[in-house]
Amino acid sequence: MSEVIDADLAAQLRRLFDIEAIKAIKHKYIRLVDTKRWEEWRELFTDDCILSTEGGVHEGPDAIMRGVSKSIGDGNTIHRVTMPEITFTGPDSADVIWGQQDVVSVMHKGKEYSFQGYGYYHEQYVRRADGWKIRRSVLKRRYTTQEGWTPID
Repeated sequence: MSEVIDADLAAQLRRLFDIEAIKAIKHKYIRLVDTKRWEEWRELFTDDCILSTEGGVHEGPDAIMRGVSKSIGDGNTIHRVTMPEITFTGPDSADVIWGQQDVVSVMHKGKEYSFQGYGYYHEQYVRRADGWKIRRSVLKRRYTTQEGWTPID
């Protein structure tokens, strides 16, 4: 009986470690984007990762890094993620929904463009030999406020 309890407790502890590791990856993702540490940021993705935002769909870590770094350019960003809903889909995979808020200030066609966005990241994570990685990330903003550029500019 105690062997069953020990095994169950070990599995629960492993799951808690996995939850914390997934949260740490996303928090690192946010910090590295905001500080523009692109080479380190690239390492958080699987080789077959897909990132989808209003700025387009990028496939593979190199395309993701190029696309996002180009869109931000010399601008500034501040991102926050909260309230992760983590659903394990296997021993080495999980789906996660994060509440998201960002403040972005960039140049677009020679004009300053700023917005605040509120929404959700819908993501898939997988465990690799070197730890948890992001396999898919879809950002769906539900609300934005903006200043500067408009689509008719």
